[in-house]
Amino acid sequence: MAYFKTDSKINIGKHFPAFVLFLRTPTHFFPKGRVCLQKTKNPDFTEGPLFVRIFMFAIPLILTGILQLLYNAADNIVVGKFSGDPNALAAVGCTGSLNNLIVTFLISFSVGSSVVIAQNFGAKKEDAVSKAVHTSISIALIGGIVISVLGFFLCERVLIMMGTNPELLPKAKLYTQIICIGIPASAVYNFGATVFRAIGDSKTPLIILACTGIVNVVFNLIFVIVFNLSVAGVAIATIISQYLSAFVVIFLLYRSNECYCFRFRKLGFSVSILEKMLIIGIPAGIQGILFSISNVIIQSGVNTFPIEVISGNTIGATIEGFTYISMNSFSHATITFAGQNFGAFKFDRVKKVLFYALLQVTAVGIFVGYMEILFARPLSALFVDTTQQNIPLVIDAAAVRIKVILGTYFLCGVMEVLAGYLRALGRSFTTMICSLTGACLLRIVWVKFIFVLPAFNSQTGLYISYPITWLFTCLLLAAFALFTSIKLFRRAKKLNIPEV
Repeated sequence: MAYFKTDSKINIGKHFPAFVLFLRTPTHFFPKGRVCLQKTKNPDFTEGPLFVRIFMFAIPLILTGILQLLYNAADNIVVGKFSGDPNALAAVGCTGSLNNLIVTFLISFSVGSSVVIAQNFGAKKEDAVSKAVHTSISIALIGGIVISVLGFFLCERVLIMMGTNPELLPKAKLYTQIICIGIPASAVYNFGATVFRAIGDSKTPLIILACTGIVNVVFNLIFVIVFNLSVAGVAIATIISQYLSAFVVIFLLYRSNECYCFRFRKLGFSVSILEKMLIIGIPAGIQGILFSISNVIIQSGVNTFPIEVISGNTIGATIEGFTYISMNSFSHATITFAGQNFGAFKFDRVKKVLFYALLQVTAVGIFVGYMEILFARPLSALFVDTTQQNIPLVIDAAAVRIKVILGTYFLCGVMEVLAGYLRALGRSFTTMICSLTGACLLRIVWVKFIFVLPAFNSQTGLYISYPITWLFTCLLLAAFALFTSIKLFRRAKKLNIPEV
């Protein structure tokens, strides 16, 4: 079974030499030779035990995601406690869904790179892995720049469409425009981190973000407390950290001499591999956009509440984000493990990956969710200056979101793992259709037709849409995962693959 054909290559260095010259750093800064923050050779997940290795692979992913969320959490904590502006936290918070829409598309689209690299790494196709790495970085550079420009100039119109409070609009626009400047760096980092994860290294992205996260916090405090820049200060600190993360991940890929190393002269697009990435990545990106759009619509419902509730929702969503990262990390682990074994034709191990990941994500989701419910108020108090007026109302609003959503958050984890499994098998379009029908469409219908009813026109009435849509989507994805597995294994038997 062949995944890739001999194909032509669109070489950026050939067609745009000035662009590559601008990007290329003198070679004495990048001496060649293997450099990786992991001491051991990247593991081959097509052999050996699975249960413990899946969990140990997911832990660095969880910690990496937590550090990424700390960028936004640091923004919220610093502007909430030290800016002296009572509306600064709400201004940052009401942009959250829009900013997540942009970032989610980039991360979701990078799933295509992850699947292609993992499958070829498992199949020991080194040339295809190299082509996939350089195609991924090229996509990140060009796509990041395009989205950055569009976001910068269109953000005000979108914020108005979201029903942003006119009192908050100028600061929300400023924050979003500055964040858009960092999108190319965010894209390069996320696609570069995808390369490491696909070949089995989940620790290197963690160490990179651990260092750059400290830089972000330090600059947050300097710009807000010393220079009194408030909303602009935390945004500038964030993009500085993003560009530093992008530089380090490219540096490490350049220094490596493995098949996944990066070389500026190879920057370009491999047509057949790009096609494979697009087949998987575009549906994943559309799915991410649709989820974010549904969240933007829910944010528009939140924006109808008083400013105290908007601020509380910002806090609750930030705390909730840490749980989502835990759930999503098992999805990425599923993609890597299932993708490598699928590429190696070890389908029995592919089934085990799904079963083990579902067990682990359910256990972690229940534990983390109920711990956050237990400490909802103390955690919420970390984000605000408790001496300010109306702060108890803000904490009450945050606690409502946390209690309603996090009790069933493990359903979101089950949904993410099932989606990751289908993508690893190349069924990204099926995953998109299930998510579009089960989560996005149903959530939009809820906000437009149920939330407006007097009995549901409250925070609880709005937030209850999350567990309902998760459950429905899980059922759809589970049905398609079962159907896909049966079809795949029957085809494998016809091909006389011994393991099946």
